[in-house]
Amino acid sequence: MIGDIRQLHRGQRGITLIELIVAMSVSMIVLTAVGGFFAASLHASKTGSTAETNTRQASNVMNALTQYIHAATVLPKPDGTYANAITTATATDLAFYSYVNLTNGTVDQPEYVEFKIDTATGNLVEKQWDGSADTKGYYSFTTTGAAARTVTLGGPVASPTSDGTDLFTYLDASGAKIASPMANPSAVRAIQVNLELGSTKAGTASNTHIQNTLYLFNVGYSTSTASPAP
Repeated sequence: MIGDIRQLHRGQRGITLIELIVAMSVSMIVLTAVGGFFAASLHASKTGSTAETNTRQASNVMNALTQYIHAATVLPKPDGTYANAITTATATDLAFYSYVNLTNGTVDQPEYVEFKIDTATGNLVEKQWDGSADTKGYYSFTTTGAAARTVTLGGPVASPTSDGTDLFTYLDASGAKIASPMANPSAVRAIQVNLELGSTKAGTASNTHIQNTLYLFNVGYSTSTASPAP
């Protein structure tokens, strides 16, 4: 009888301290694994959402650049000559005359347009200046004052990009890169846009990187023969 009671007590003694420690250790491992998976899932979801937003922004930025750069043109002057289409041509700053005028819907009124990375925010900003016409229809621009319109297209933008290319690369008529475009802006026939958007730090996981070569269809091979004629 006593033996049966002892046997019963042994069966009801519960778990030992060692067994408890082992069980807790296993539980901690499981919880850590589940927590890590959950955190990784949240990070991946956030990265994916940010990348999707950056892709939409990058597409909109490229569309704006395409619209205006394709319409870049030399500016007719009263003396019968032409001002170069491009006036500023650096790695992160592009300014030119364009016959796209989305404000009043006319195409015969030139605009002075600038696309530049804002050094404070890293965003790509578009600025437009309206010209003043003389009695014969020739336009002149004063760009030292504030722009008529300023639009933040998107960003932040990384330049150089993760592959080491600048936002703007300038090409001549043969498609070769122009080493010093500011020294000879009339030689520019196309602009290669290397857009990495999402962070000023190139190679960030959620960044979107797209590239396009935009041709200056309205610019001839010399300013003396370029079109449109005044």
